[in-house]
Amino acid sequence: MDADRAQLNRFLVEVFHDVMRLEAQELLKGPFKNLSVSEMHVIEAVCDGQAKKENTMAALAARLRVSAGSLTIAAKTLEQKGYLTRQRSKTDRRRVLVLPTSLGEKAYEVHRAFHRRMVDSVFAQLEAGELEALTHALEVLHRFFSGS
Repeated sequence: MDADRAQLNRFLVEVFHDVMRLEAQELLKGPFKNLSVSEMHVIEAVCDGQAKKENTMAALAARLRVSAGSLTIAAKTLEQKGYLTRQRSKTDRRRVLVLPTSLGEKAYEVHRAFHRRMVDSVFAQLEAGELEALTHALEVLHRFFSGS
């Protein structure tokens, strides 16, 4: 059983690193070379949050599981690069909303396309039962990592 645990641990670590490496390579070969993977994930959270009306600094920091200070630094950098804007809410001046610029939206679409290709590639190689088992296993992992 220890060999199985070691193999699972190796797979988890390697898959995480593989996805991060592929995302970084994808950014380097595209028009968004000046973005890091973590910056791209901030843009992704902003775009997803905007669709759900959860694009305040507080909501984004919670979604990304980072401190408000870390998000402020990232948002300021992405604002300087032209990917995001920050503005006070018109209804509650205490709230700061983060919005993508058109450049941020383009970066988000390129990133989404990468994720679609990644998922489609895995999907095409698995039978229905295998996909169901993988989805269940990843759900268990997600619950563990998110603490729920």
